[in-house]
Amino acid sequence: MFGKGSPYHLVQVGARITPLESLLVYSLPLFFLMSHFREWFTWNLVCQFTLFVPVVQLPAFITGHMAYVDIGWPSGLVLLAYNATTLGDGYWVRRWVTCGCMFLHGGRMALGAVALFYPYRWKQDLPRYRYAKERFMGQDGMPASMWPLKMQHDTLQQAFANTTVLACPLMLCAFDKTPSVSMLEVAGWLLWVLCWLWENVADGQKMAFLAECRKSKSKTAVLGHEPFNGAEYNLWTLCRHPNYFGEWMAWNAFILMSLPSLMRLEESLVIKAGLGLTLWFTSRFFYDCLNYWTGAEPAEHFSVQKRELYKDYQKNTRVFFPFEMPFVDHCRVSGWPHASKTE
Repeated sequence: MFGKGSPYHLVQVGARITPLESLLVYSLPLFFLMSHFREWFTWNLVCQFTLFVPVVQLPAFITGHMAYVDIGWPSGLVLLAYNATTLGDGYWVRRWVTCGCMFLHGGRMALGAVALFYPYRWKQDLPRYRYAKERFMGQDGMPASMWPLKMQHDTLQQAFANTTVLACPLMLCAFDKTPSVSMLEVAGWLLWVLCWLWENVADGQKMAFLAECRKSKSKTAVLGHEPFNGAEYNLWTLCRHPNYFGEWMAWNAFILMSLPSLMRLEESLVIKAGLGLTLWFTSRFFYDCLNYWTGAEPAEHFSVQKRELYKDYQKNTRVFFPFEMPFVDHCRVSGWPHASKTE
């Protein structure tokens, strides 16, 4: 029913989200619509789709490239922050600080994409989206003729995220009228700052590495592997994708910020449980995305083909977490994610 060639792959959420989880994700809007947040949720949904249709969906349909979502999604986060700030009626300190974090989070990526991708025309799609197409046809066993439809689904997933799993923590904080701030909320704010700085430092180290490679005209060097494993590249010696780890932890910080607001929420137990499930999927969705959907897996699929040294880097460095985690596969395997095919 859900195996290779199944129509399920046309509506599957993420890369390794199970069918049951996908069903639960699609049910999340019901909890918003049954709550007193219904009007705000509906307005934000309209705003997100109004942004995505001209910026992402139509260009993707016309050109066959998904890369436009890298502009639309972070721009949608800025729009989300604006909607929560201006329409929320909660305590102003909580609302402005939390929404300010979201504005910076989305704004940094949106400005970077607008500058990096100009003039927004590609001879071929970005590698992570080419990999998505290969996975859709090879691993999922779907016909190439269905890819344009799946491409629309995958880009709309990110508009859907901006209205549900990513909107939920911001919404809870923006409408919480409690005239005081708890230590848990402050901890969430501080964690977000640390994670945002971590991600920015990791990206800065990567830019310095790329500049050095251009200078030396090296096409085989690997960031985090000798000789690019000194103090100036230290985050990339801890794991292979420290920027993705920082991004994931920043979203966990938004969840932490919103937990006191969820606990104080005056709604039925069913609604509170549904919004709590939404917060769980905020973390779950991004973990899947940054590891398997558009993050580490597609990046390393191409890296092991282009740079032989990358396989040595894989054997000695964790893929995602910058520290040892029990019961976690750190994928220290030469040739990951397709080691069996390369060995």
